[in-house]
Amino acid sequence: MTRLPNLTQYERIGIERELNLADGHARQLSDSTQREITALLPALYTQCESVGQQSVEALFQDTFYRLAGQQSARTHTSTLMCYSASLATDLVAAFLAAERIRVGLLTPCFDNLAGLLRRRGADLVPVPEETVATDALGSLLLGPDAPGALFLTLPNNPTGFSLTPDAFERVVDICAVSGTLLVIDWTFRFFANHGTWDQYAVLERSGVRYLCVEDTGKTWPTLDLKCSILATSASLFGRVEELHNDLLLNVSPFVLRLLVAYLNDSLERGLESSVCHVVRLNREMLHSALDGSILVPASRGNSLSVEWLRITSPALTGIDVVALLAELGIAVLPGDHFHWDAPDIGSRFVRFALARDPEMFARACSRLRSAIDTHPQLSRRVEA
Repeated sequence: MTRLPNLTQYERIGIERELNLADGHARQLSDSTQREITALLPALYTQCESVGQQSVEALFQDTFYRLAGQQSARTHTSTLMCYSASLATDLVAAFLAAERIRVGLLTPCFDNLAGLLRRRGADLVPVPEETVATDALGSLLLGPDAPGALFLTLPNNPTGFSLTPDAFERVVDICAVSGTLLVIDWTFRFFANHGTWDQYAVLERSGVRYLCVEDTGKTWPTLDLKCSILATSASLFGRVEELHNDLLLNVSPFVLRLLVAYLNDSLERGLESSVCHVVRLNREMLHSALDGSILVPASRGNSLSVEWLRITSPALTGIDVVALLAELGIAVLPGDHFHWDAPDIGSRFVRFALARDPEMFARACSRLRSAIDTHPQLSRRVEA
């Protein structure tokens, strides 16, 4: 298989595969309770014909942050609505480039983050996960050649890397002391494995300058009808708002009202019952199917809606595994692009998406298990 330029191109191909485990969007089927929401679509549409935009945005923001446990952000005034996380990230990239701010970007991460930043002209510095988790971060941000911004994804796609409350406060404090602008991609926040605490309260107390991207598209099965919140510290809002005004007026009130219904459902039933149990079930099926294979989970305790797998065979790269699975009708992503600064490191990994209908996912696992049992290159027993 020829190496494609970016992960989105692999995802576009994956959408057409029989068993698409490539993109990280929420593609599980709506359950019976969620189907009651979609049955109300005509009524929701009619309601939105006469609703005020500001009121529906405020309702969406309040409901989103209430579910996220971000009490201090429920009425935060420095927020902008975007129709996708990629658009919000592009606004961040445009701001950083216009301010000529050098950016320390987490690695590995989804490659469109690096792509958007570079396209806007930002100068990037790789920041490995282990640097963020240790005292090395202080050395980086307080050093003579420090980047002016630190861009993190929490929890991180693809590894599930996250920060405990104490570690998060340490990172925020270092950024505040060093004057570093902190950018956080929280698009997978509802799959975090460190519980819920008010992260925006920590940001506000510290006085750090920040830009935060939130999203619904990775969590609820709304056929990519979604909304991203771009939240800023007060001092940055006016300049970011000017960029936002150049690109869009508003997110559809119909989409916002639909999302409020899904958010309220998760508030009532809990995230585990409405969303996360599907991911947990599919992860368990995948681990069972991969037993004895060359594909080994790279992260312990990962609760993200994707699984990052290490290839233990020296004979195969991630692109090789993607090609082998494509012959089975299964689409996954190679790991090289996630290591945007050093693709060779990522060539030993692949990523599987887990937010899928369990029946479809079971078919993929069955096909994968049969291939492992019959294909010498995929079996760890042969490698041993």
